[in-house]
This record gives sequence, C-alpha cells and structure tokens, in this order.
Amino acid sequence: MLGRMTFRRLGAAALLGTLVTSALPACSATANVGDVWMSLDEDGARRRSVFFTDSSGITCVAEVGVGRPDVTVEILIRQIRGAPLGTDDFEPIDVVVVATDIRPTITKDRPATVSLTLIPTSLDEEGRLKEDQEAPFSPGSYICEVMLDGVLQKSVAFNVDYPPCPTTVILESRPCLGFYMLDRECPASGATGQAEPTCTCEAKGWNCQ
Repeated sequence: MLGRMTFRRLGAAALLGTLVTSALPACSATANVGDVWMSLDEDGARRRSVFFTDSSGITCVAEVGVGRPDVTVEILIRQIRGAPLGTDDFEPIDVVVVATDIRPTITKDRPATVSLTLIPTSLDEEGRLKEDQEAPFSPGSYICEVMLDGVLQKSVAFNVDYPPCPTTVILESRPCLGFYMLDRECPASGATGQAEPTCTCEAKGWNCQ
C-alpha cells in the first residue's frame, strides 16, 4: 500500500492516503532512499531551497522504497549556521532542531513519500516549547538528513533568510524583530507600494513615521 507519512515538529503524526509515482525501485529484500527535497507544502508540491523567516512551515520530503518489515527511517533537520535574533552576524553551529524515526510498511513496486515538517516555535508561560505560527523561523543554513537503520543515505541543504519587506501594509507596533532585521526600513504601504512613508523595525515593533 502506498501512502504519505507526515510528521510535524512537536510529534503529531498522520498517515495520508495520497499515491505517488516514481521511478525509484523498491527492492523486495532491502530498502532505499530516492529523491529528497525541501518544500513549502507537506505534499512536496512547491520545491524550494530558500525559505523566509515568516514561512508557515518548511517540509523535508523523501521517497523511500521498503522491501522488508524491519526498516527504520530517520529524518532530522540540522541547523549549521545561525545568528542572534534580528541580526546577520552568522556563525557556524550544529543543532538538531527536529527529528523523527518511523518503521514504514513495505512499499512493494512503488515508493512511499515520507516527510518531516519544521514548525515555528516559542516558549509558553512555563518555559516549554510550543508550536507557534506567529513566531519566526531562525535564519541561517540547514541540512535535512535521511537515514536508513542509522546510516545516512541522502541529505539536502536549504537556507532561511529574512524577507526584504512585508508584502502588505505595515501596522504600527506590530511585532517584527526576528521576522526582519533590527533597524530594517520598509515602505509602510508594503514592499511594492509607495515609497513613503516608511516604517522601521525596532525591538518593540514597527515604528512608522
């Protein structure tokens, strides 16, 4: 049976019944990893190598062929370059920001699509991580790694950048730090709107003149 197995950052999982078509062989006695890519969507439709801090989700997608019942597929996303909040002072780091491992069902003659979605997070009142679509992604460089039985098979690199400016009108005092660099100046009417007046990203939010 073919399917798509999707895992979100904080551990929620779902098995979707969407079929996939690929030339990747699924050997009857082993397992393999075919294409691996990054996408804005959990179904892998909009492939990207560059995302923005205000993205709603970032998904690593892998095609796997499984011919035996005891295979463990592990996916992890590692940040290898980062900067303090609101700055571009990037330095090398090595932090696994999200990971999961699964035992997929045998795929027979066609592969399954396995994906792991990175979701923005923030701390709740008790200091615990929680999914937060209103929070920014950490800018920097990342790698998604796909392993079979603990052995790295394939990886794909991607970046998270600060967007140039908001596409729509900027609201006074709306939070901006982390989504944009500190002191970033943008047109108040949006990136492609009239040039004046402007707003500046400050620690307390957008300051519009």
